[in-house]
Amino acid sequence: MLEHLLPALAESGDFARAFDLAEDLHVLDGSGLSAARLATLHTRLAKVAHTAGRWSDGNRQITRARKVLAAAPDDATAAAVDVTAAYLALDTPGPDRTQHAEKLARSAADTAERYGLPVVACQARELLATVARERDPEESQAMLEQALATAERHRLPLQRMYAATRMGGNVWLAEGDTSGLLAARAEALRLGSVNIVHTVEGILVLDSVLRGSYDTAREAAAECLVVVRRLRLAPAVRYVLMAQATLEAHLGDRTAMEAALAAFAEWDGSGSQEEPLCFGLARAFCALMEEDRELGRAELREVLALEAGNPSTYHLSGTHGLVLLLDLLAGEADRARHEEITATAVARMRWNRQFVMLADAVLLGREGEGARAAATVEAALAVAEPYPMAQHLGLRLIADAAHQDGWGDPVGWLRRAEHYFHERDVAAVAGACRAALRRLGAPVHQHRSGTSGIPEHLRAQGVTVREFEVFRLLAERLSNKDIADRLFISPRTAEKHIASLMTKTGAVNRADLCARSAALRTV
Repeated sequence: MLEHLLPALAESGDFARAFDLAEDLHVLDGSGLSAARLATLHTRLAKVAHTAGRWSDGNRQITRARKVLAAAPDDATAAAVDVTAAYLALDTPGPDRTQHAEKLARSAADTAERYGLPVVACQARELLATVARERDPEESQAMLEQALATAERHRLPLQRMYAATRMGGNVWLAEGDTSGLLAARAEALRLGSVNIVHTVEGILVLDSVLRGSYDTAREAAAECLVVVRRLRLAPAVRYVLMAQATLEAHLGDRTAMEAALAAFAEWDGSGSQEEPLCFGLARAFCALMEEDRELGRAELREVLALEAGNPSTYHLSGTHGLVLLLDLLAGEADRARHEEITATAVARMRWNRQFVMLADAVLLGREGEGARAAATVEAALAVAEPYPMAQHLGLRLIADAAHQDGWGDPVGWLRRAEHYFHERDVAAVAGACRAALRRLGAPVHQHRSGTSGIPEHLRAQGVTVREFEVFRLLAERLSNKDIADRLFISPRTAEKHIASLMTKTGAVNRADLCARSAALRTV
């Protein structure tokens, strides 16, 4: 009964009951059960621990299973142990975790073929497909098709659902298409697999963030977190918190981003698969929303360091796209570096591809191929079409290089970017676009509207749009120079705005004004 009950409890999200039942395994040690049956029970419990994100508990159960089998070897049971150990290895921090997981999965797959073990075969191929995705999408697809066919042939609905979910994830990474994930989620709901339902919902939250559907993402993240926190489904909690941090970063709200990342850290975030995404999708973009490219590059270098110590099978952290573009613009990358990155499968994933193509355009412009460079930008914008924030940020990033090398439409690009970021109240980037337009000698449109974004009580006190931009930054207790740098104004102008704000709001001093700004952010 336990052999069937433990995985059923894991799929339904009832981890507490599953781990309570682990006590029964101690009783069964002296019950006369065969070594294979006892090892199977320890392996099932290890799988429960993996689903819950408790890799250390899972590895302990694997050690116990192997100890039981040492006295009475059984190849078929050992294959089930190996494939579960492979999944745990992939999540256990360490520089060789991907290679170790792949080796275990290949051993399990080979044994599954010899002994006719369809569940083990499906599980092994699904993991191998995840690892292969980084080097060869076609190999990954072939593995998943094999797993799907095996599941259908042996009438294994859960394994079919898992294979379909991974297929949907691959298509989402490659082209930004969520239809496969939505179909897998519907199947998971039908089967009662809480794990897959919320795994997919986490991906859909991140997809909404990348597409700029921030209100939808915020609502979905809040709803999902209520459930996965209650269930203690750690991988799903981490993924949604990472997506939540990314949302705040893309809005330029560092305080809210840091709060989400602090919550992420409390769920064993260090060394996790999701940790590089926190730096590449959240911290790096927050720096770019603050117009701090050097900080953005530093955050991406941190991603490279993290992945050297703990390789990840998540590939949107910027190591094969954004970092190339930023390094190129900083004069620290060349055509050889571009070719090295574009040779990888990860660089062809849609989110990464937009930045790789923009980098190619900048290189073409430097090489005197202005027409080809401009055409490449248009192609990059088509790839970036689902991701409006990244699309407009890309235009902002390449405009100066295009002007310097005399190609493309840098003025038009800056105007598009300025309008986008002004409308979304990302003051630093909008201000940088306006400053760049002035450097290029282009007229700058003065926005007469925008007061609707000012809270009613401040608007009633006569606070202007620019003063409100300054007021919001005071929540971070920045100096006049830091505020000036963010808004592309002089420190003296920042000082005048602060003095005006104190008069209009009745703040007794600067500290009081900062406290009022911070209080507004928490509302």
